[in-house]
Amino acid sequence: MLRSSGIALALSLIATAARAQDVSPPAAALPTDRILAVVGDHLLLESEWRDQTQVLAGQLGVDPTSPDMRDLALEAFEQMVRDLVILVAAERDTSIQVDNERVVEEADEEVARIQSRFPSEQEFLRQLGESQWGTLAAYRADIMERKRRELLGQAYLDLHRSEIITRAVSEAEVREFWEENRESFGRSPQTVRFEEIPVLLSPSDDVREEARAEAERILAELRAGTIDFATAARQHSDDPASSENGGDVGWFGRDRMVEPFERAGFESPTGELVGPVETLFGYHVMQVLDKREEEVRVRHILIAFGRSDADSDAARLRADELAAAVNGGADVDSLQAALMPGDSISAEVIELGQSQVPPVYARGLEGLDPGQATVVETPTGFSVIISRGSGGGEVITYEEIAPRLRSQLEQQKAEESFVERLRSQVYVDIRIPPERVLQGA
Repeated sequence: MLRSSGIALALSLIATAARAQDVSPPAAALPTDRILAVVGDHLLLESEWRDQTQVLAGQLGVDPTSPDMRDLALEAFEQMVRDLVILVAAERDTSIQVDNERVVEEADEEVARIQSRFPSEQEFLRQLGESQWGTLAAYRADIMERKRRELLGQAYLDLHRSEIITRAVSEAEVREFWEENRESFGRSPQTVRFEEIPVLLSPSDDVREEARAEAERILAELRAGTIDFATAARQHSDDPASSENGGDVGWFGRDRMVEPFERAGFESPTGELVGPVETLFGYHVMQVLDKREEEVRVRHILIAFGRSDADSDAARLRADELAAAVNGGADVDSLQAALMPGDSISAEVIELGQSQVPPVYARGLEGLDPGQATVVETPTGFSVIISRGSGGGEVITYEEIAPRLRSQLEQQKAEESFVERLRSQVYVDIRIPPERVLQGA
């Protein structure tokens, strides 16, 4: 049975694609619609709630005729109210701005994904004409507004991350959630496994100063509140592995990152903007998102060092020589130990979901047999990547997923507590409780 209080968590752990990829094609409008709740000056309509419940049911594999559907619907309602509370608070904060270009881009991507589910463009437009939207323009405008709300709410949470205090979760709570939802987790996603040996460019003093000045400019904008961290990371960061995640590099322990980056992560207070921090990759603007025992979770914006043609040619030649050595039987561990001092995380086998592999790496690894190496160009120079085959597909065990469950449950409880504090400052009127709707009232 799906535990209703954990639906938001289950979504974040089970869904491997963005919510936009799982929405249903346009559906016909309900004969009538009702206002279920008013939050600030926003309305929560019955049709919106029913649509969202159907989306969640599809993502979580809940049978619409099962008793679990009721729990799902109730939790969907509560989550939608919470989202509206965050939205109202965000709209009141004039320092938060949403990048309109990103709204348009994400809306266009979602329209394209949904259209691809239809046998033809004509059929897609025909069904749109019979839906509550009527036209493609109206449907696209509706998606753009939803995207704007999502991005605005996320920007607000990012801005107030230091106020979202982690709430402790007991082992019993983690175990209980696992037992009640274990069938939903299925198998681990297919992954791509590889190792790499970075070949970095040595920057001149002028190049180093230029990168530092850019990092300081971005840091000043963040401190002034003219841009939020996640947006800045997507627009400016030269780290392809984290930029699309708003700069989030996830949790790491000691001896897992290059020394200056790791030291800044462990020594900086949670929520504080830090930088510029210089490493062999460039300058980093950093922010610690959370801490637990001997681990920290950090996001960053990397401003990589520029390169001259001569420097680039020399680095490429060196990378080609290393790739040839690996393909000739050289020991990868020995090369990494000699060429990557203090960078133990990159010296390990990297395993990423197929959708998480940076495109340039994915193209380089395509067609490589395990043990073979090739060279790809990166923002910091070049990298020799060595295929280690694929992984994943195994049945997920409690031991594997428990750390993620704990972290997500802690974050969920923290955000719910934060939103409850916001709720006391926002007008919320539940006009028709969802229980009454489900009873047919």
